[in-house]
Amino acid sequence: MQNAVAVTIEELFQRSLTAHLPPEEFTKLKQTTVLVAGLGGGSNVAELLIRKGIGSLVIADLDVYEPHNIRQRGAAVSTHRMEKVGVMLERLGDINPHARIVPVFEGIQSDNVEELVGRAGYVVDAIDLHALREKAALYRAARKAGKYVLSAPSMINGALLYVFSPDGVTFEEFFEYEDGLPILEAAPRILKRVGCRFPPEAPKELYEAAARGERTIPLDAVGVDQGAVMVVGAIENLILGRMSRVVTVPRMVQVDVTDPLFMGRIVDYSADFGEEKRR
Repeated sequence: MQNAVAVTIEELFQRSLTAHLPPEEFTKLKQTTVLVAGLGGGSNVAELLIRKGIGSLVIADLDVYEPHNIRQRGAAVSTHRMEKVGVMLERLGDINPHARIVPVFEGIQSDNVEELVGRAGYVVDAIDLHALREKAALYRAARKAGKYVLSAPSMINGALLYVFSPDGVTFEEFFEYEDGLPILEAAPRILKRVGCRFPPEAPKELYEAAARGERTIPLDAVGVDQGAVMVVGAIENLILGRMSRVVTVPRMVQVDVTDPLFMGRIVDYSADFGEEKRR
């Protein structure tokens, strides 16, 4: 770490600065703070944000690494049973010692969500479905603060990207969520918006069984990484004002680059919400 601290920002990111990012655009990335809520797939997003050049992260999760988390950054045999936030705090600092990483070991809670959202320019939702109350609170706090929320759940080797604009369709509207709704009732509603195309190796019936609580949701490292790529790319576009490249809810992006017959598409649910909600 002694040698790492001596490395300059220019040395770390010289390929970006000499290729496609003018200094003024890189400065915008460096001056941005992103809240990453949840360090499951969110750990992959957090690492890519730091490698992209984002200058400050707030990382929140109350969980520890388990063997089945192998698809997540920070997960290794040596980190099993260790707090995700602590592992990623050290890992991200080792990647870019100039970045500011704020750890939140208690995760997203009803009594800290507004303060955490207030620290960030953009919010990444990677909170597990079993914490629906905290997930909904995150979206409400972001909407109140005028912040975008980005989420990219994976589907085996593919992923979906949802970008919620602070003045667009809400989380509650899009997923038909109501406070107090049991997970077994909420999951099928969410599944309605989770994919226009299910991979043949994981058909819709598999996800429906997971929604009924009969099995776990199928997950894979390739899909989690694809989701991270889409989230970080969208955040870069938002920061740099490339709004024509940003697809917001009620539209979403689905990709699977491992399937040459289906590389990706935009799915449009605008008709379900009326002309005034179109973006």
